Amino acid sequence: MKMLSATIIASTVVLGACAPEPVTRVETAVTVDQASTEALAAATGLPADAVLGVTRTDNQYVVFYRDDGVTAEQLAAAPRTICANTASTVFSAQAVDTTAPQFGTGVQRMTVTCS
Repeated sequence: MKMLSATIIASTVVLGACAPEPVTRVETAVTVDQASTEALAAATGLPADAVLGVTRTDNQYVVFYRDDGVTAEQLAAAPRTICANTASTVFSAQAVDTTAPQFGTGVQRMTVTCS
């Protein structure tokens, strides 16, 4: 029994020495700005009454919009408009189907990454 206890203690010491230090603090900065619907329309290329909100993290934009308020052409042009506002090009663009019940009815989401 003593040998087993010593082995467990030795294993714990070895594993503890190999483990990285725990993260004790995470830096987070969130900025919230109010924008008019006209400003959001100009920034996205989508109609002002269709855009519900826009978020940005580094070079990735997420646009929430009313599906019945945009045409396929407007939706296709939106990523180029968004990235052009930051003098960059479209790296990827993906419309996400949000028809599941946890999302609001008629609300869609598009994620655009600029490069």
